Amino acid sequence: MTPFLERVVQFLRENPEGVQVVRRVSTEDTIEPPEEEGGFSRAQLVPEPDRKEFGVFPVPSSDEPTQFTHFIDGIQHSHLLYYQQTDKGLLPVVYGYVAAMILERRERALHPVEALTAAEEALYLPLKAFDARKFKRAGITVYDSLEERELDKTSFATMLVRAGATVARVRDQLERKLALQWIEQQPPNSTDWLLVDGSIADLMSALERRKLVQVVGVSKSHRTSYLEINWMLQVLNMPAGYRSSVFRPMRAGQSEVYSWYLRLRWQAGASPTYGLVRVETPVLTSPDDTREWADKISAWLLHETRPLSLPDPRYDRLLYPFRMCEQHLRSRAPSEAVMRTAIERVGDTSAPAIAPS
Repeated sequence: MTPFLERVVQFLRENPEGVQVVRRVSTEDTIEPPEEEGGFSRAQLVPEPDRKEFGVFPVPSSDEPTQFTHFIDGIQHSHLLYYQQTDKGLLPVVYGYVAAMILERRERALHPVEALTAAEEALYLPLKAFDARKFKRAGITVYDSLEERELDKTSFATMLVRAGATVARVRDQLERKLALQWIEQQPPNSTDWLLVDGSIADLMSALERRKLVQVVGVSKSHRTSYLEINWMLQVLNMPAGYRSSVFRPMRAGQSEVYSWYLRLRWQAGASPTYGLVRVETPVLTSPDDTREWADKISAWLLHETRPLSLPDPRYDRLLYPFRMCEQHLRSRAPSEAVMRTAIERVGDTSAPAIAPS
């Protein structure tokens, strides 16, 4: 068991009243990872030299190798640990594990940057019904799974969904923290580039000073609609190796990034989103450079499509360095067997609370 789970076991043994440990999880109690995006937004077309209308264009072939040197991704895991009988009713307590890391490419091999690797375990629960001070005294990190939502207006199933969403938010914060550390550590005139799995809009907003940083984001999810239907139809019909016009996704009246769609690969009979990603970059200081940088970065990403990320089912959109990030992180994460051991120890009063070292 991890030291955190040992503390949780000890805490539950010392505070058993109202605790119902979950030893068998039903399908209703399964916590699915939340979708990354959803809903509708709007976009503003970014003019490119000699291109005034939205369109799709072939990415010019280039012999220049990819310039991406660093890659960041993260993982999350949520597990319903126990129910707690409170004066607000029977409430779920979820164990959440999040981790993120940056890989560095050196001599064509990917290596973890240990100083930019982090993980956190915590319990996620409706804090309005609990005394957070008890957990703090026991050295247990807790997060409010409802995040200001009304407890008496939230169903049990929704509480589980919200707990999973809160774990995802904490993971996003961890990834953003590591990315900001990488940015701040870059010396002047650095030639290193960071590729982020996901949007970089929040990352750009979090920068204390606005500057053109060498960071690119790649989103695999397309649940948010940014483009009007006629523009999106062009995107969905793009061949492999094509990109769309550049646009600015508008959020709360402002945009921190430029964006465009890129088709990494294609095969007959596939879904319209097969091999399709959405690229984000910081807003360029010189709009005249938009076309050059969009083509250049797209060419680098096309170079990153080998090797394939098989057997991952997202291989058509998941770039191999991100798959390697996830594999490194999963190899360090607590296993399902570790979780089962922790659960069994709560009810086994004969076993020592803390395993001998």
